[in-house]
Amino acid sequence: MPEGTAFLLLLAITAYSTAGGVDFGAGIWDLLAGGSERGREARALIDHSMAPVWEVNNVWLVLGIVLCWTGFPLLFQTVFAGLYPLFAFALVGLILRGAFFAFRHIADEPRAHRLADLVFGLSSLLTPFFFAASLGAIASGNLEPISPMSIAFGTVSLAATAFSGASFLVGDARRYGAEEMVTYFRRRAVVAALALIVVGTAALATIAFEAPALFRSMIAGKGLPFALVTMVLTPVVGFLLWRGIFRWYRLLTVAAVGSLVFAWAFAQSPYLVPGRLTIAQAAAPPSTQVLLLVVAVVLLLVIAPAMGLLYYLDQRGTLESP
Repeated sequence: MPEGTAFLLLLAITAYSTAGGVDFGAGIWDLLAGGSERGREARALIDHSMAPVWEVNNVWLVLGIVLCWTGFPLLFQTVFAGLYPLFAFALVGLILRGAFFAFRHIADEPRAHRLADLVFGLSSLLTPFFFAASLGAIASGNLEPISPMSIAFGTVSLAATAFSGASFLVGDARRYGAEEMVTYFRRRAVVAALALIVVGTAALATIAFEAPALFRSMIAGKGLPFALVTMVLTPVVGFLLWRGIFRWYRLLTVAAVGSLVFAWAFAQSPYLVPGRLTIAQAAAPPSTQVLLLVVAVVLLLVIAPAMGLLYYLDQRGTLESP
């Protein structure tokens, strides 16, 4: 039963990493767009693409937090006591990101608008870094906020979110018939795919040095199938977009990033904190686990179809006119 709760927690983390990662990635490209006419066009596309769906992705973050503190209170206490600076920076960035995404729609003065753009972009960069850095600190088993593992995980997260964001913005540009923006984001998606390959390789080297048991499990254990999926699909998506083949690339992007999360989680199982805390040791009492699983399944049955319909309507362009 605790394994079922742990799997639901993993699904929530993966959903936030993929769906939320697309939005964070769009914010990163917003930051890097510059002040040229093409940069302003890119920001307009990003703004229009994010507006219907950006806030809903935080549902997965809330679900993950509730599953963690209710299903694994000892994990919640241990992790948040040791890594509160990372989570604090991530949550402050999340708040600033939401606030300034709204502020830039009502900013009348150019200076205020530029400030809102800057804060929104920087928080889109910092939030995924610190969330992933906390996972890296957990994966190391040492729970040190600043370590090679936390930095490696945070850097991979930035590359993965930039990759996801650019890939989906290609689709949004195509949907709105903005051919120049298709080319603009297609090139950036290819660069981001290459960056993810390079950064991911460096992160594997860091894991091999800092956490040899986790590395062995990723390349020859339970994490291997998922690591292989990421290794194969990332260059495949880059190749498809480089050649202008617009088939399956967004689905493959989600699979590549999601498999990256699965590779880490399955590689360190049955540990929640490698070498220190297993799933069984951290689990709440059985009665709590049963109630939590029932509530979580009911919530998923309600939330997942609603969010699926939202994404479908958004991709069909029926929520608002281009």
